[in-house]
Amino acid sequence: MSDFVNQYIPPRPRNREQWGLVLLPVFIAVILLLLDRYGLQRSFFSAYGHGLLNEGRDINEVQFLAQLWFTSSSAVLFVLLPLVYHRLFPVSFDNALGLATGYCGPHWRIYWLLVAVMAPVLWVAAAAPSFHDFYPMYKPADMRHWLMYEGIYLLQFVFVEFFFRGFALFRLESRFGMHAVTLMVIPYALIHIHKPFPEALGAIVAGLVLGMLALKSRSIWPGVLVHCSVALMMDVFALFHSGRLFAL
Repeated sequence: MSDFVNQYIPPRPRNREQWGLVLLPVFIAVILLLLDRYGLQRSFFSAYGHGLLNEGRDINEVQFLAQLWFTSSSAVLFVLLPLVYHRLFPVSFDNALGLATGYCGPHWRIYWLLVAVMAPVLWVAAAAPSFHDFYPMYKPADMRHWLMYEGIYLLQFVFVEFFFRGFALFRLESRFGMHAVTLMVIPYALIHIHKPFPEALGAIVAGLVLGMLALKSRSIWPGVLVHCSVALMMDVFALFHSGRLFAL
């Protein structure tokens, strides 16, 4: 009977590093499920938003708190828990989290080129009412509140890059090489499933480009720069086209 069952059981990993690779897709799936169920802004609204609005809180204040909830959830799910996983299943290769900066130099120009290419695209896209009505999700009343919001908002992209283009990508690369990029695009695209459809499609392209460049530069930091720059331009352009920018 045991011989029959063993036909359907994959070979047992020989060490903790191999266990970490085998269990990584399961870990990523659990992280995404926790994010979708408990970590998104809509989760905050479902749990607390309606009560706060019934208390007379302004919708913008609630939206600000919802963003703080999402950024805090991202810190736990995309950084803290992966660091615990990394501790439980250590790896034998250096820079497994993509935090080094030593190889970034030759690749900075490519990242700045990406930002320059995206700027006119975002400018045109932000002119559409469906775009500038959605972004920024928090409608700032003044410059101070907007800067506070943007600081919290942009911090989430550091956590996202750490998880997808650092922790997970470099572990998968140890087994799949450059094919790790295409594997990582799948869960990365899924966290955009609630976003406007063009943005969700763009996440696939962004995931491929940033993933390949992260492997080349051996770092998440240029990707953090691009991600934050694009997100900030989206908000600034949306505020401009909606006429709210100069009212701050």
